[in-house]
Amino acid sequence: MKKVLLVNTSSDVAARRLQERTDIQLSVITSPNYRGFYDDGTDVTYVDDVEDLTQVRLAALGIRRRNAFDHVVSPSEYSLQAGGYVRSYFGIPGVGYEASNALSNKHVMKQRLQSAGIPVARFQQLAQLSDARDAARHIGWPLVVKPVIGGGSEDVFVARSPEEVTELETAERSASLRNSPYPMLAEEFVDIETEFHCDGVVIGGEVRFTSVSKYFAPLLQSVGKLVGSYTVPADDPDAKEIRDLHTDVVSALGLRDGVTHLEVFKVAGGYLVGEVSCRPGGGGIADLVRTHHGVDLWHVLIETSLGEAPAIAPQSMDGCSAVYFLPRPQGVITELSSADELLECPGVIHVEVRSRPGDVETGTLHSASQAGFALLHAGTEEEVTRNVAELTRRYRITTA
Repeated sequence: MKKVLLVNTSSDVAARRLQERTDIQLSVITSPNYRGFYDDGTDVTYVDDVEDLTQVRLAALGIRRRNAFDHVVSPSEYSLQAGGYVRSYFGIPGVGYEASNALSNKHVMKQRLQSAGIPVARFQQLAQLSDARDAARHIGWPLVVKPVIGGGSEDVFVARSPEEVTELETAERSASLRNSPYPMLAEEFVDIETEFHCDGVVIGGEVRFTSVSKYFAPLLQSVGKLVGSYTVPADDPDAKEIRDLHTDVVSALGLRDGVTHLEVFKVAGGYLVGEVSCRPGGGGIADLVRTHHGVDLWHVLIETSLGEAPAIAPQSMDGCSAVYFLPRPQGVITELSSADELLECPGVIHVEVRSRPGDVETGTLHSASQAGFALLHAGTEEEVTRNVAELTRRYRITTA
């Protein structure tokens, strides 16, 4: 019986799968927002904020008195730091704090990548928003401002002038950025031709699997609009370049075992690494990889976190597969397409509608704002484009 600590925020997949296993004794650290993920009999300790490492450490000390856990699983973007910290603090094998910090803290990440000669946009850490004016003297206008830790393009803003920085210093829309518990980062705003993601598996420091996909459009241009991506054939020249970058990134950041989600920009001068994480991509990306390649990234993450050896045997489909994030505007949902309706669209093979009429969305929209996702399959990139356009035409959501 393995004794396992799950440090989690939003990963319902990891919560469900670990509770289904009968060969582990599971304890959990999470926040009350995610109480519904866990069965009544699960040993759960709640903290105000999983991002608060002191709260997590104290919770872990309490758990060890009744369950001296040997493994830690940290499957969500906002639990990566805490998971790495607990492993390092208690001397538990796995991704320790140094590696988890480099794979989640974008400033440290870019420092390490730049030192390894891996191309990244110019950047500068900020102590406060007003420092962006000074950063622009070195980076130039426009620039991108965001917290060093975050996901889904949340709290990411483009400032094109000193006046726009001034506006962000008081605007309601940027309040969450200003109140973030993390430093901020200013980055060069680059003219992106194409944005890709590369999802991989690393075992013993060796890359054992990669899947390269192309976003329909760069994510910052897609917030509140069409978001999704489709697989790129392995022999595509872009795919080869990105796989090589992925190998270099894994080596530079010191990941030994686990899964990766890497964002890459194609620009006029070549390729730039945007960011990378050591957890599966969100919004249906892991489902896309499993459907097209037969590799279950959630399974790999859990097994490597438990010191197990996952079997990696990709069996890739012909053609292209795509994931389409069902748009989710702000307001109260009054009408929403059903999964059965969307399954009638050309090429659609799977649909998950996670929202329902009556649900309310009041927060700022970001690239992960969605009502669910659809998976499509097609013979060619052109067919994917046509089928996505038809799905967009048929998809129906209204809010009040």
